Amino acid sequence: MTIEIRPMENSDGPKVLAVFAEALKGNDATFETNVPTWGEWSKLHLPSHRFVAAESPRTIRGWAALSRFSDRREYAGIVECYTYVRADVRRTGVGTALLQTLINATEAQGLWTLQAHIFPENEAALGLYQKCGFRIVGRRERMGRHRGVWRDMLLLERRSPNVV
Repeated sequence: MTIEIRPMENSDGPKVLAVFAEALKGNDATFETNVPTWGEWSKLHLPSHRFVAAESPRTIRGWAALSRFSDRREYAGIVECYTYVRADVRRTGVGTALLQTLINATEAQGLWTLQAHIFPENEAALGLYQKCGFRIVGRRERMGRHRGVWRDMLLLERRSPNVV
């Protein structure tokens, strides 16, 4: 299997949403319970930092993207990170390649903090993010209800070594 990490194109939208839909079937990937439309998804994610893991032009195995942390000028260099990988390629390096590509892109643009909120039970995601230099900076208790159950979230962050 040869995977290419490349910038996401609008034509990838349905396949990106299919990867997200697969993650929703589990219980530990996100608070979301419904797949958004491509327009809704696109509004929430920064256009210049979207990548896919493509096995072929027709097969997307995963994606990584960013969203804005805040509209305040002071926080312009802080973003929220998302990485989703199809179940059939987990633990093959696809997630690491996607997240590392995202990190490299943010470093090149001068973004200084990447954040991720991860359910404590999502050991695969925690391992991925920690492998890529994120550290747990806190636990947010009873952050929200997910399918009727209060859930905690771990806050992870990666600070750029280039911050002066």
